[in-house]
Amino acid sequence: MRVKSVLASLVGLLQILIGVSAIIAAYLIYYNPSCFEVRTLLGLRGEYVAFFFLILGVVGFFSIISGILVIYEWTFAREG
Repeated sequence: MRVKSVLASLVGLLQILIGVSAIIAAYLIYYNPSCFEVRTLLGLRGEYVAFFFLILGVVGFFSIISGILVIYEWTFAREG
């Protein structure tokens, strides 16, 4: 049972890391286009930047929430 708890915590931390990375990528694409020239590297046109910001922000938010819930469920809810 302890192995499942550790594995679930690792999966939750990975989801949180992916969510934070998606939000950082959204910030770099939308608010700071000169940093690393992200728009030109990805080939994004100016009209689609807001759409990608929205998609990456939503995916990042839900990934962070999902990771937190996985960690909570397997560490705190299973003890009782």
